[in-house]
Amino acid sequence: MRFSHGQRPHTLDSDWAAGTLWRLGIDGLVTASSSGFMSSTEKLWRMALAVLITLASGLYGCDDSSRADGVTGKRPTRPILVETIEVTTQPIPLLLESVGTLLGNESVTLTAKLTEQVSAVFFEGGELVKRGDVLVELIDQEQLALLREVQANVREARLQLERLQSLGKDIATAAEIDVSRARVDAGEAAVEALRVRISDRQIKAPFDGIVSLRQISVGALLTPGTVIAELDDIDPLKLDFTLPEKYFAVVQSGAVVTAYSAAWPDQPFEGVVNQVGSRVDATTRAFPVRARIDNAALKLRPGMLMTLEINVGDEPGILLPETALVQSGAQSYVYSVDSESKARRRSVVIGRRLPGSVEVRSGLRPGDRVVVSGQLTLRPGAVVAEANAKTAQVGLSSLDEFLTAGHGL
Repeated sequence: MRFSHGQRPHTLDSDWAAGTLWRLGIDGLVTASSSGFMSSTEKLWRMALAVLITLASGLYGCDDSSRADGVTGKRPTRPILVETIEVTTQPIPLLLESVGTLLGNESVTLTAKLTEQVSAVFFEGGELVKRGDVLVELIDQEQLALLREVQANVREARLQLERLQSLGKDIATAAEIDVSRARVDAGEAAVEALRVRISDRQIKAPFDGIVSLRQISVGALLTPGTVIAELDDIDPLKLDFTLPEKYFAVVQSGAVVTAYSAAWPDQPFEGVVNQVGSRVDATTRAFPVRARIDNAALKLRPGMLMTLEINVGDEPGILLPETALVQSGAQSYVYSVDSESKARRRSVVIGRRLPGSVEVRSGLRPGDRVVVSGQLTLRPGAVVAEANAKTAQVGLSSLDEFLTAGHGL
């Protein structure tokens, strides 16, 4: 068959070429079989036959493509089914993040006031104690003996005063009665002083709380300043942290605080801002804040490191599901759908991340349609078919099912 200059073969010519290649391969194989060199030549002809068949298949494939579209020679592109949402502006909680340290509502280091030996210890550590409970006793036998002596002197002075008062003014002068009364008063004061000194030999809990591990033992000689233990009131707890000075105007007493601890990672602890510092640190440009955290379950302890969020109100913004975001290195993208139902890749700047959502600070406007499912197979300029929420719920995952359902394109 002859072809004019620039003319390309069509279906008949492709069939003829493929058939010719096939016959050449078969004839070569038969020739190799009758020549007596079956082992080496046959292998070469088999390899040639495989190449010829591949070429013939390529010719048929090209011919099928040309038959698919007689004008352009390209197979029609089928739309890709995706799920989209319309971008809207909505209120987003303005959350400030920081880290802080827990402190006891009341905390004290228990020490002795004087030098004396320990006679008894009534705690081991970790117990909850009440205000007034005796924790440690020091030796006080000498003070108790002095107390009994002074009390006896007071009784004698009081009896002497009563005798003088009973004799009357004719026998006992006013001066003698006054001296006797002064002796009684002095004795009572001495009794009170001894009782205070004895009380100093008992270390008591100044408030309700939890006591730390004890640092002393029975028989130890205590001196002023010796640490016995630490006592903390742990319900509620104080949470101290700092914030940058640019938030000084928005953080006020009563703001809600949500804190998290590494010891209880899945449990939030709620509280409120109790106090805002009066100064901004000139070095760090941050100001101190103190919150009060409820600890009724007694799970938290002073000294714990807490990560926290403060809700200081709402601000308008754009939120998208996390599934809409496509990451390429450090750059974030989303696919939007234009008026011609074509996919467009758009670079966006993301902000805060919320559970299941991400804030978009730039790159999108209200009214844009953004792909939230199916974007992994998209390319810029691809034609898409948008599935609404109902389509997504019934599980139509292919374009054929979408069209069969009667939705159309």
